[in-house]
Amino acid sequence: MIDMMKATIGRTSAGHRAQQQHALKLRRAVGLAIVTSGFALIAAQAVQHALQHMVGG
Repeated sequence: MIDMMKATIGRTSAGHRAQQQHALKLRRAVGLAIVTSGFALIAAQAVQHALQHMVGG
């Protein structure tokens, strides 16, 4: 009985650890996506600005 409880606690702890690692990876991926989209927006604005100057607007 005690061994079964210990095994259950061990599994829960390992499962919780895996869930935390998955959440951390997800947060990193979302953060990277936000930063990347920010850089893409800055680049698009720079291109638009350069094109306006080329056309003479």
